[in-house]
Amino acid sequence: MTRFKRNAALAHVQELPLSAEGEILCDALVRLSNPKPGAGRKNPYQIPLRRITVAREQGQAPLVLATNDLDSPAQLIAQRYKERWGIELFFKWIKQHLRIKRFFGRSEAAVRIQILTALITYLLLHIYAQAQGSKESLWMLLAQLRAGLFTRPEAETSYYRRRRQEAQKMAEIQGVLFS
Repeated sequence: MTRFKRNAALAHVQELPLSAEGEILCDALVRLSNPKPGAGRKNPYQIPLRRITVAREQGQAPLVLATNDLDSPAQLIAQRYKERWGIELFFKWIKQHLRIKRFFGRSEAAVRIQILTALITYLLLHIYAQAQGSKESLWMLLAQLRAGLFTRPEAETSYYRRRRQEAQKMAEIQGVLFS
C-alpha cells in the first residue's frame, strides 16, 4: 500500500460501493494507463489496483491510496495506512532525536538494546530538564552533561585550594630566608 502521485495516469476500471462511514470518499479499481512512462521504459504492471480516497481533517487535501489488496474493506485499508504512517513517524523521530549514527551490533538483540539505551538516555535527560526547570534545549543540556559528566568540581576546588595554601606557605618561608 502506498500513495498515488498527483499526476499518476490512471484508467478507471470499476467503481466499488462505499460503506456508510463518511471517511472514505471514493473506492475504485484502476489500471496504470501509461504503458511507457518515460525514457523508453515499459510498464509491465497491468493488474488492476485499488484506489481509495480518504478524507482528512481540517480541510486538508484527501489522501489517495493505492493497494493491490482487492478484498479488504476500504476502511480497514485506510486504518492500516494510518498505523503504518504512525510507525514511520516514530522512526523519523528516532532518527532526529536519538542520533544513532551506527549500530554496534548486527543482531536483533543488539539493535534493540542500543535503541532502548538511547531512549532511556533521552527520557532521563528530559526528566532532568524538568526537575531543573531548564528552558534550554535538550541538546544544550546534553552538551553540558557531556562536558561536565566526569568532572568533580568539589575535588578540583579542594585540590586548587590546597595548592594555593601550600604556595602561600612556601612564599612566607622563602620570604624570611631571602630578606
